[in-house]
Amino acid sequence: MLETLLKQAGELPSLPEVYIRVTELLETESSTSIKIGEAVQSDPVLTARILKLINSAFYGLRNPVTSISQAVTLLGRQQLKQVLVGTVLAGVFKDFDITEFPLRDFWQHSIKTAIIGRQLAMQNARVIDHEAFFTAGLLHDIGWLVIAKVNPGSYLQIGAIASDENKEVVQVEFEKLGVTHIDVGVALLEKWGLPGLIIECIRKHHDIDHIGPYATETSIVFLANQLSHFDLSGQEDVEEEEVFSKILSKVPNWEKSKCTAEQIAIACQLANEQWLEVMDSLGMDDLVIDDSVEETFLFNTDLGQL
Repeated sequence: MLETLLKQAGELPSLPEVYIRVTELLETESSTSIKIGEAVQSDPVLTARILKLINSAFYGLRNPVTSISQAVTLLGRQQLKQVLVGTVLAGVFKDFDITEFPLRDFWQHSIKTAIIGRQLAMQNARVIDHEAFFTAGLLHDIGWLVIAKVNPGSYLQIGAIASDENKEVVQVEFEKLGVTHIDVGVALLEKWGLPGLIIECIRKHHDIDHIGPYATETSIVFLANQLSHFDLSGQEDVEEEEVFSKILSKVPNWEKSKCTAEQIAIACQLANEQWLEVMDSLGMDDLVIDDSVEETFLFNTDLGQL
């Protein structure tokens, strides 16, 4: 069924040539920061988005960054590579004709998951590549955009069934489509050649049990995905007990992430404070939003699970 859906969707979107070229330079040790900067600056829109994101509160740098070469020096190549993924996403899906789909809610959820995942990863001494979690969070539900292209009204229909019958959305997806957004997302990311860590996090972002070499990493993205649905905005100095009673008591196996309730509270608050600025920095406010979709129907693929 996956092959059938992908055939109906036509060619899966490819990453832009500038992304491929810059990534190759980032992975070549002999490439200088100036050379990398010149490659990025061949795309003015991409350059503006990267600089806007790096200078946002999300990164909290003390001094403004004025050039891509400076960004490479300050952030490092691996971090810039992850920032690059986020900044090209809006452009990759800009021409997708997606109707009857809560696109703004989709990106809000994805960006919140990305911010929370990165923040939780930063609190874990065992995790080195924090930016990979931002990318994994941003991409974890990307398969839904491909599904929405083939079956425009499928998300609303599947979400309604899952809510009415108290089933997990992924279960209803498989029953109705013969495939899940996880399968489609993994296929897309494999085509893009993204690292195995990110693909595993996408593959297991609905799994409750996490085992294997990426157990901690996948559990962090699973937890971030769950936490992104909770709103702690306007609540300062949230106590650990309140976090547990309101949120963590509803999330199974959250301890697998090796994060404390205090760290989780901070991550949730940062997501609520920063998601709109990050969305704007990535250029996602430029995407066409379908006004016919009720704003009250928030994007949520965890119905029946919480």
